[in-house]
Amino acid sequence: MKFEALKIQLGAAMQAQAFGEGVRARHEVKFIGLVKDKSVLVTLPFHEGQALWLAPGKVFVLRGFDGTHAYAFNTQVIRARANPFHYVHFSWPLEIECQTVRKSRRLTISLPAQIVLPDNNTVEVIMLDLSVSGSMLDSATPLGEVDEHARIEFAVNLDGTITTLKFSVVIHNVKEKPDGTGFHIGVGFEEVAQNERLILHYFIDSVAQDAR
Repeated sequence: MKFEALKIQLGAAMQAQAFGEGVRARHEVKFIGLVKDKSVLVTLPFHEGQALWLAPGKVFVLRGFDGTHAYAFNTQVIRARANPFHYVHFSWPLEIECQTVRKSRRLTISLPAQIVLPDNNTVEVIMLDLSVSGSMLDSATPLGEVDEHARIEFAVNLDGTITTLKFSVVIHNVKEKPDGTGFHIGVGFEEVAQNERLILHYFIDSVAQDAR
């Protein structure tokens, strides 16, 4: 796919990873524009509140999600700028790795999570499956009624880096377990930021591939 065929919105989150420096070198940036066939413009990466000044020619991998496709491409720094704000020109990508994301992909998993109820009480649960749109939870308590809201917090491991995800959920269904030890609760994810959705896609895909 050509870069201009991707439906990347202005301000969309991307991850910039210095080539050869591993997952810990990933930085969140935002897409701010393009000069067709010449350069891709993104905000300058920051680390601990300081802008990272990027040397021309340094190679990066830029990754993102445009709502339909997870994409990645190699690119080189052309020039970094400080005015009128911190941003960087990356070279126009000649080749893009692109995967159409199947929203229906659901990963069978056993992952601890914490539900924060509206009264701020917390309940420890186990996620029995996971997709970008929701999860089935194993809980000792019902958590609430159908259509009620709560928050979920859970950690994922991406190539040795632990990232904690937090967002709202809505309860879709509540079923008591046959053995009477608790409940299976289906929840849908709400208000998932684009970068969090991208992390979910990467995590689900990587676990699914490792299981093959």
